[in-house]
Amino acid sequence: MSNLSELTRPWEIWLVHHTHVDIGYTAPQTELLVQHPEFVAQALDYCTATDELPPGIRFCWTCEVAWTVKAFLERYPQRAEEFFRRVHEGRVEVTGIYLQLSDLFTEDLLERTLTYATELGQAQDFPVVTGMNDDVNGWAWSLPALMAKRGIRYFDTAINETRSLGIHPRPRPFRWCAPGGESVLLWHGEHYNHGTTLNFNQPGAEQRVADYLHGLEQTGYPHHIIEMRIHGENQDNAPPDGWLSKMVQGWNARHEVPKLRLITPRMWFEEIEKNWPEPIQELHAGWPDWWADGNGTALFESALARATQADLQTADALARAGCPVDVGRVERAREAAMFFCEHTWGAWVSINAPDSLDSRAQWNHKAGYAYTAAIETRTCLREAMRDAPHPKVEAPVIAVFNPLSWKRTDVVEVLVTNDLVTPDIAAQLPSPGEIKDKPKLHLVDLETNEQIAVAFRPAELDSMRPGLVVSFMARDVPAEGWRYYRIVPEAFEQASGTQIAENVLDNAHYRLEVDPRSGGIRSLIDKATGRELVRPGDYSLNQCIYETIEHPEGRHRLANWSGIRRDVPWNRRSPAAVERSAGRSLPYGASLLAKGTWKEGLDLQSEVILYDVLPRIDLVNTLTKPFTATPEAVYQAFPLAAEPPTVYLDLPGAVMRPGIDQVPGTATDWHSIQHYFAVAGTDGTTVVASPDVPLVQVNGINTGLWQETLPTHNGLVMSWVMNNYWFTNFPVRQGGSVRYRYSLTGWPSAFEAETAGRFAQEIRQPLRAVTVGINPSTTG
Repeated sequence: MSNLSELTRPWEIWLVHHTHVDIGYTAPQTELLVQHPEFVAQALDYCTATDELPPGIRFCWTCEVAWTVKAFLERYPQRAEEFFRRVHEGRVEVTGIYLQLSDLFTEDLLERTLTYATELGQAQDFPVVTGMNDDVNGWAWSLPALMAKRGIRYFDTAINETRSLGIHPRPRPFRWCAPGGESVLLWHGEHYNHGTTLNFNQPGAEQRVADYLHGLEQTGYPHHIIEMRIHGENQDNAPPDGWLSKMVQGWNARHEVPKLRLITPRMWFEEIEKNWPEPIQELHAGWPDWWADGNGTALFESALARATQADLQTADALARAGCPVDVGRVERAREAAMFFCEHTWGAWVSINAPDSLDSRAQWNHKAGYAYTAAIETRTCLREAMRDAPHPKVEAPVIAVFNPLSWKRTDVVEVLVTNDLVTPDIAAQLPSPGEIKDKPKLHLVDLETNEQIAVAFRPAELDSMRPGLVVSFMARDVPAEGWRYYRIVPEAFEQASGTQIAENVLDNAHYRLEVDPRSGGIRSLIDKATGRELVRPGDYSLNQCIYETIEHPEGRHRLANWSGIRRDVPWNRRSPAAVERSAGRSLPYGASLLAKGTWKEGLDLQSEVILYDVLPRIDLVNTLTKPFTATPEAVYQAFPLAAEPPTVYLDLPGAVMRPGIDQVPGTATDWHSIQHYFAVAGTDGTTVVASPDVPLVQVNGINTGLWQETLPTHNGLVMSWVMNNYWFTNFPVRQGGSVRYRYSLTGWPSAFEAETAGRFAQEIRQPLRAVTVGINPSTTG
């Protein structure tokens, strides 16, 4: 116990008044989306009410994320002049990041989160110099570079260490550097609600403050000023409150030490730059987020959000190619994608009361952002491709667009419906359902006059019109350009160069063998080098592992509000039974299928595809499972051979070696990827790209280890497909049928980030197709 009189420094506590924007956590989004602009209006009223007070006592307000500013200006356009006047006075600070971030933001969308505030500042002639994010435990390594590019010099953070390890020392400033050397001055502050919990206006405040400041003195905090956040109430999404100015005025009248002062973050960073009494440590490392595993609690929606971000880049490419892209749809999709990727997923009672009105309403609203974004981008691409300036051609024709900046050869899919073709062809196209007989149909490349065989599958259920999804190999499609194929109502067969034997696929690029017991690939030989790409061990490649917690406490045995728990009693198992089916020959390759089942009611179909002309392996997994609140997880194993093995993770704007290029205390048990991971050694590199699954674990299954440091890489990477291990905020269950994909390639030399990124970009942004002619149809 300490007394204020025992403090050895002339302490000052600088208070940043804000509300933590946690959209959907404490109340349904429909309430909070209305409340936050009202909070800004109230803050302006408190500024006016305290104008006569001296600096440090008069009311100040910080807009924690820039979205609240946009919402306020849309709700109260008549108060815009008043708002910007307070910003120019320094009484209100607009921070630069649009929302609280998560690892679901890919580089393009992450950069867009800085657009609104910085452009508003330019338009209204005020600098936006501070970015603020609270609660979450990590951010993309490129964020310092993206902020610095926009003139944002400071990053004010207040991590919530629940369900994570701590990053120390704290509180402290750091200079956080991006891979290219760009940096921001980062304040690694106390919990975002720390100032509120000191209860300055409640009995016992002097003792609480003295104990806290005495603790700073004992642990070597070097300055006599400390910044901390304070809310109007002790909760997230709390409104501002004018009592703070009266409290500060009264406290300072009663106490010589410490003095309190109301500020905005910019004032604190300027103090650090001028008067910090010791050298500021530089961190040239990534800051992965311990909370990223929550993104695996809704695989279908997370995959949609990832696809939307890729489609938005495809829309940009279509616009550059002269196509009439609907800007309004693009902006609606981008806004919805940002709100889905924002770090709050649901109600604080989402686990304890998953079937309550709040939990159901909040997840319905949150998931709706992913669906809205996906539908808007799909519609945008369809319309832009349909209305593109195509050359006059005889109908029907398939037009293929390449959204990337280099010429490509790849598989393309397109929906061909009866109403878009001549009666002769229409009669050959069945209604959606099982295809019993191959329709008489092939394509002709209009540029080369080459005949091209196609594969068929039933039309997707989103089309009410009967037809087929047609796939074929489109060769040499120009960069951000088109290639055209005429539909011919005649049969044409084309032999594949990929051979099928029992459990084996073999072509000019690879020979692979599927393990009939596990359903995974037990051998994968690169024909160019003769190198075995599968690392020997407990798992085969693409083997699926189902996991549950065998303990009465369930998910709370892993972590709860009291902290993390180690030595969790897991029950891990592979499919109880694997059924082999015959291989499938394709006009452009061949595939093998495996079907696995679990006694808990899960079914997994895994298809392995090799291509005649592409040095690539595609894995298409379709998991069907019941909706259950039982704590569970699903993994796909990727044991990859390299000597010595090093794992590389693709992050937005950066590549990180987990456990090597990361800040100590940041997430080690799991990591996020933007597009791919790779395992490389001196003898070669294997890259695995996934457009759907954002989480991986390095060296095996780490869940529950809470590792202080990550051991040396062994080449085993587990793709963490899904889980429901959180005790708040995230969905308690997911089920139904969901497809998730991986693509592999490699080369016989050390890791090359540019080559890996180019491969992953091709997986992320596939060739797109549309039927044109009589009545243009949908994109593929």
